[in-house]
Amino acid sequence: MNNIEVRRKILEMVYERFKEHPYYMVTPKEFKDTLSIDSKELNYNIVYLEEKGYLELQKSLDGDIFVAARITTKGIDLIEDENEFNIIFPSLKSDRPK
Repeated sequence: MNNIEVRRKILEMVYERFKEHPYYMVTPKEFKDTLSIDSKELNYNIVYLEEKGYLELQKSLDGDIFVAARITTKGIDLIEDENEFNIIFPSLKSDRPK
């Protein structure tokens, strides 16, 4: 999975969690287990999405980058605008012709 795919899946995960309960957050372990990525790849992409304003991170005092993440209203607006979401974070399908 490339960074664009990772970011798209992260946003989809936090959006679905938000729909379940607006204050529930996704933990690093949930991201790593679901996306099959390591901490380095997760942290790089999480901070990128936070700095773009799509995610809000609950920070840790013990040196971890974050302990949980939730989507912001900007992130929700992006996902709910399917055309814009697909432009910024295109879905790379394996069945796409090469």
